[in-house]
Amino acid sequence: MKKIVRQQNYLKELIESQGNQVLSKTALKCMIRAAIEPLVNNPEEGVVLHRIKNKSGIIGLLKRLEFSSIPSYDFTDESEHLREKVWANTEFLCVMTHRFVAIIIWDNKTDNQNFVRYYTIYNSKMQNEALDIIDRNTDINIKDFQERFKPDRRDNPLLNDSIRRLIENMDESTKDAVLGYAQIQSEKEEEKISQHTRMIAHEIRNHLSICDLYTEIIRKTCAKNGINDEGVTNAVKNMARAVKMAGNSLISLKSTEKAVIKPYKLKELIKNATDLTKVYCESKNIECIVENNLDIKIPVDENKFTASIINLVKNASEAFQKENDELDLVSNGIKPQIKITSEEDGDFALIKVGNNAGKINEPENIFKEGYTTKTTGSGLGLIICKKSIEEMYGKLELSKNTDEEVEFVIRIAKVG
Repeated sequence: MKKIVRQQNYLKELIESQGNQVLSKTALKCMIRAAIEPLVNNPEEGVVLHRIKNKSGIIGLLKRLEFSSIPSYDFTDESEHLREKVWANTEFLCVMTHRFVAIIIWDNKTDNQNFVRYYTIYNSKMQNEALDIIDRNTDINIKDFQERFKPDRRDNPLLNDSIRRLIENMDESTKDAVLGYAQIQSEKEEEKISQHTRMIAHEIRNHLSICDLYTEIIRKTCAKNGINDEGVTNAVKNMARAVKMAGNSLISLKSTEKAVIKPYKLKELIKNATDLTKVYCESKNIECIVENNLDIKIPVDENKFTASIINLVKNASEAFQKENDELDLVSNGIKPQIKITSEEDGDFALIKVGNNAGKINEPENIFKEGYTTKTTGSGLGLIICKKSIEEMYGKLELSKNTDEEVEFVIRIAKVG
């Protein structure tokens, strides 16, 4: 009698090989949409392989896929294509086209039912490991798809690592939101909670926008190194889409916490903040000048102070919003600039953030909730900055507003 040896769950071993990274199910749904939607919205030759048990939140997308011209194969336990039911709690999604291949594998067996352990790979020869495992447990010829859809046989560790970092950033925001929401207990605080929700969403979107800008840097780096530009472009578009979806998914957030004020070295505070904001300037060829030589300490909440500087620099970079702004300045012999300086004024430190993008119209309204000059703005950024600085017993003002220079100043006490 022939002995039957059951297969192992090698998909689970792939997850373990990537460090058993944990992801919320909310962020996982964003990833699934980011991988499938580009193909469904612009159908082309390709194939989708999936084993998704819980389809809530994406059932509409899967129905669109089912009724499209794109072949797709379901590998849940009820599928007639499976040879053995060895994958248990492990699920996967594989999208293959001539331009990109995206593979996501996850396992639902974790200590928390809201999270999964996951594995991802994009446009890499390592994709064959997962596809070979699927091929061994099905009567469908997966190897045929592997031969037909191979956009870039070279490894792309930069792209894979960057995507994972974006996913982790999105998931941290989601975790923060869920945990914070559990702290909200009183219906009497509804109005306050609503305001805090919008403020926190604004701050998270600012951090996600940094991820979004870095996707463009990744694209340029890959192109410079000779990596298939078309394939990378599609992968980067998916990353940008995932960031956007994460922002839209932040609907339940925690109430803002009180500032935790401690003395910090001003030099280190500004250096850390400006390092985070470089991408805003680099993406628009704006010169960023930092003059920060004061060897003093100031009492602040590190996170709130850093977020305030980031927000002021981001706003300054967006003041150069028109495509011809830079050309207009250059033609007049002026280079687009953002300048961050610090100086002492008696018992106080002054931190200034200025730019030469032109004066602000209606300056009397800039600290009013809902007022914005941007088509996609929320009118919350400066209010958040002002309240944060005031929590640290400081003051934020618009100190200059001319055609040549716009400047905001933070005035805060020194320590000692």
